[in-house]
Amino acid sequence: MGKFKLKLSFLIVGMAIMVMLVTSSVSIWSSYRSFYEISSMTEDDLQNLTKNTSTMGQTANNNVVSFSLFFKKSIIPIIILTAVLLAFVIGFALKIVQPLKVLTTAIERGEGIQKVGAWYYEAHVLKKNVQNMMICSESKIKDLTNQLNLDALTGIPNRRQMDQTLYELIINKVPHAIILIDLDNFKHINDTYGHTVGDEVLKGFAHHMQERTQEQGMCFRYGGEEFLIILPLGTIEDAVELAENLRIKQALQETVCGKPVTMSAGITAFTPNIQSPNQLIEIADHALYKAKRSGRNCICVVKNMRQMIIK
Repeated sequence: MGKFKLKLSFLIVGMAIMVMLVTSSVSIWSSYRSFYEISSMTEDDLQNLTKNTSTMGQTANNNVVSFSLFFKKSIIPIIILTAVLLAFVIGFALKIVQPLKVLTTAIERGEGIQKVGAWYYEAHVLKKNVQNMMICSESKIKDLTNQLNLDALTGIPNRRQMDQTLYELIINKVPHAIILIDLDNFKHINDTYGHTVGDEVLKGFAHHMQERTQEQGMCFRYGGEEFLIILPLGTIEDAVELAENLRIKQALQETVCGKPVTMSAGITAFTPNIQSPNQLIEIADHALYKAKRSGRNCICVVKNMRQMIIK
């Protein structure tokens, strides 16, 4: 048996029934006592009562009220009144509980509560507080989601989001190409100008990369000074064109350290034999390594284990 839950409607109706039962019992008992006292009067008492009461003009025997008459005159009206009051209390209790029930159902189902009819003050306050809590919770969830999926320094999606995106593309067999980018000699920038300047270089490149990519692909920070671009439905040729354009612009762009910071890139594309993001990134990383070994500031393409160096 499930755990019993005390509901507000049951509490209100239960208390009302108890009050009415007590009230009815007292009324019936009082009426019965009056009936008993009248029935137990002597003939002299009844004669004296008739002298003092204008409504009693009959003899003592006629004034003795029968029990059936007592039932009709006292008990039945009390029962009718109790039934009417009980129906009113039940209806009023259900009316009070109805907004709370709708509010609870909406919260459990994750629905909006704007249409909840809070017709009395307490329900209105409760609805307002729940709305504020929901807005606050949604804001916190959004902030936490951003913290999980966005890189804190550059503001672009991080590796976690990158892995999820690649995984979905690979599982669904969606053709795509990737560009793995590394900023050349970045350690020298940190050692010479400090990590603050290095952070500004990273933020500047991330902004520059997003501007160049626009709606063609998605940019991610892979880690450290490495970035990755995913081109859904893109080909090797599309990736080479984008990477070469980005490389040339980056080589000519001034940075906070007073000189351009070049980049190298490794490019590859999805093939049916790829089973995981790590496999695809490993190929792109191999291409990036070849680009670095070829003198930096260049692009290497690896497809089907064939490589092509672009300077």
